[in-house]
Amino acid sequence: RAKQWYQRRVRGVDPDLLDLDSQAYRAWKKSILLLWKTASQHKYAHIFMQPVTDALAPGYSATVHRPIDLSVIKRKVDSNEIRTTAQFHRDMLLMFHNALMYNNASHAVYSYTVVMMADVVEVIHAFYSTHNQQQQTLKRSRASSIASQ
Repeated sequence: RAKQWYQRRVRGVDPDLLDLDSQAYRAWKKSILLLWKTASQHKYAHIFMQPVTDALAPGYSATVHRPIDLSVIKRKVDSNEIRTTAQFHRDMLLMFHNALMYNNASHAVYSYTVVMMADVVEVIHAFYSTHNQQQQTLKRSRASSIASQ
């Protein structure tokens, strides 16, 4: 049953990315860490670098049930808990949505979040596009080498 759950969970994912020792996974991880670094260097990233505490934001833990920040996302990538671009994208969006949910639309943090989210999502979509093109090229290359044998 766990195997079926896992197979459903990773459907549509390049099988090479599931093998932590594969060259494809190592290349993906290096690329996603560069993407994380780009996000962490955004002009508003300082807001998201560390966990939000109730001392800093009263009532945060009562409002936000799945807190996450850039340091947690990096740790999850480093520990292989995040293993796909979709998981990375999901956690980045969760971080931004938490900030939007907690902060009032008139608050500066809300505005900064909207700007950073738009910028980071644009970079993630560019990554998806580039990664998909690379996968298609690799598949064509594999198919032609098999056909020529």
